[in-house]
Amino acid sequence: MDERELQELASLLKALGEFNRLSMVYELCQCGEPRNAMCLCECCSVDASVASRHLKVLAQEGVVQVEKKGRERTYSLNKASIAEKLRVLADRIES
Repeated sequence: MDERELQELASLLKALGEFNRLSMVYELCQCGEPRNAMCLCECCSVDASVASRHLKVLAQEGVVQVEKKGRERTYSLNKASIAEKLRVLADRIES
């Protein structure tokens, strides 16, 4: 793993390392369909503006994908990408 890949992994882990963001990711894993910020703020007891800020961080790191429908934005988990990145780390730990 080169330095750039390590930096990307560190950024991903930092994004997932915040309790509310990880709660949102877990919620997206559970529901299996896109959700808006209002739905996701309920899972971690924060208001919609705080949820939106957390979702922005997750989107910047590629954890979630954003789909705009008029004024509403829905978020879905980028499962394949996240699983692959975490799998590479897990494989390194096990070897």
